[in-house]
Amino acid sequence: MELSRLLYSELNILCIVIFLLLSHKLRRADKSIEQSYLIGLLIGESILFLLDTFWIIIDADPRYPSELNYIVNLLYYTASAICPYICIKFLYLSLGGKLFSRKARVLLCLPAVAIFLLCLASFRTGWAFSVDASNTYHRGPLYIAAFLIPMGFVIANSALALSYALRSKQRYPRKKAFQLSFIMILPLFGEILEVLIPDITIVCAFITISMVSVIFDFQQLQITRDPLTQLSNRRDLMTYLEEVFSDKTRLQRKPVYVLYADIDYFKSINDTYGHLEGDHALCYVADAMRVVCRRHDAFPARIGGDEFVVVFSASNDATAAEFRQSLKDAVRLSAENLPYQLVISAGMTRCTEADRDDIPAMLERADSELYQEKQKRPKRR
Repeated sequence: MELSRLLYSELNILCIVIFLLLSHKLRRADKSIEQSYLIGLLIGESILFLLDTFWIIIDADPRYPSELNYIVNLLYYTASAICPYICIKFLYLSLGGKLFSRKARVLLCLPAVAIFLLCLASFRTGWAFSVDASNTYHRGPLYIAAFLIPMGFVIANSALALSYALRSKQRYPRKKAFQLSFIMILPLFGEILEVLIPDITIVCAFITISMVSVIFDFQQLQITRDPLTQLSNRRDLMTYLEEVFSDKTRLQRKPVYVLYADIDYFKSINDTYGHLEGDHALCYVADAMRVVCRRHDAFPARIGGDEFVVVFSASNDATAAEFRQSLKDAVRLSAENLPYQLVISAGMTRCTEADRDDIPAMLERADSELYQEKQKRPKRR
């Protein structure tokens, strides 16, 4: 084997080993849909690199049948479209908090199906590629289509992250979206270079760098996320509040409020229906809060037990009170089909410049307001 091909194969194998190790680490973490997408993407990219390595070994070697070269390229080009498809599903969930609809998933699968059919037809037509009698691969007249479809997916990934970053009003998620959009550009740059200069083989290294960066960010997110409700935890809340107060003009542009809430009679739910149902109740409350907070660009967190904190902006105290009531209504409605009621009490305080130097005291102030509200609730008989 030529030295250049040997080095390329070694680079591919190194990338595969890195991806398999990362996949193993992710499997040991808390299970989530985002995590399953990342693992699927790592496995898909590993298969892609493995096929590329296998092609390096057999191409232009007459000892192997040309049919094998055709099959390897068919699988390679199909996988090159499936991997960006998994990536766009991950980005849509990670940034928007939603899954694609069934119709959208079917439509997004069509490019991969188109590449598969194009490459399958190339066995006889040579449209995307051909393999001559000496088992040597050649690009076909429609090769650019097999290249542009995966590249279009990568561009869509970057555009999705960038559009979310531009639309987001909060600095914290906007920063994450910008990072993801720029990470997607690196594999795109590598693919363009490989098309323009066929002797350059760097796209696997660029993809690996991007994936390692995404997974490091994902692991960092897991550290700052509550494992049960998937809301931010206390550590992430404090980081977010520090970022809010680091903006010297934030409080002047629009008042910022902190809401401190807990579930009324939560112990009774645990005692009557069991701790597992108590966990379910926490998730119902978190889901209701997440929906309302997404509409109002607010930041929800679970800081322990049945206690939640929401940071949000409002034009005045009356608007802030309306937001608090919308949270309460959403939580109550989430329990319509449950054998028990879900009601939250919520204390609220307006942030001031003085809170910049003592964030814990500000949270205590909101907690005191919560205590005052709980004193007014009717006693359960």
